[in-house]
Amino acid sequence: MYRLLTYLVITQNKFDFCLIFLLFVTASFSTPLYAFTEEELQWFANDEEKNVDSVNEGELNFLTTTKNNTLHSINVLTINTQSIDTGWVKLRQCYRHLDKLPAVDITYQYRFMRALAIHSKKQIEKATINNQTISLENISDNAEICVRAEVRIFYQNSDGTFSLMNGPYHRRFLDGYYPYHVTLAVTYPQHVLRPVKTIPEEQQGFEIIHQQGKTTIDTVFEGILNTEIIFKLIDNK
Repeated sequence: MYRLLTYLVITQNKFDFCLIFLLFVTASFSTPLYAFTEEELQWFANDEEKNVDSVNEGELNFLTTTKNNTLHSINVLTINTQSIDTGWVKLRQCYRHLDKLPAVDITYQYRFMRALAIHSKKQIEKATINNQTISLENISDNAEICVRAEVRIFYQNSDGTFSLMNGPYHRRFLDGYYPYHVTLAVTYPQHVLRPVKTIPEEQQGFEIIHQQGKTTIDTVFEGILNTEIIFKLIDNK
């Protein structure tokens, strides 16, 4: 098992608080980056009594409708024939609908990660990499950042199948979980591998699309989500 531990610190001077999030991802490539909508920032700053009954406390709940500005993580993994022997896969990851904040630090702590680089950024004044940390400064409305890297997350199971496990994905503040939009596209050599099972199974709010050499998951949810895609070798009967 490979483990990713992400520390994300957001400082919002307007409300004079510092938010620290510990987001744990087991055998995953994805960092579930947190960002606030303007409505949420106003809700946190409100001194009136909060309606605690409306806060999701971690139970997974797939959503069929969501706001257009919900934080969206778009992830593309490329599995090649070498990945079967090495476990290394290529990652491209974009975060969209980031909120206006003065500073955000994204720290990856993969057991095996290499070649982390910023591919593009929009509405972000400055973005720098130091080892496995990406520091963002002066983030404007509707900001976006895309990165690329290689991560060792594809491994063989005892029965000869291979698993790509991701999660837990969550968007958390204190004891509450908020809507999070995740898209995961996995490409693979179809002459060597074929997907045989996806966990969770397809359902409302959790869409799975199978194409030749590609599996795409698109979901909007609250709470904590873990996913697993199991592959089988074509000649492994």
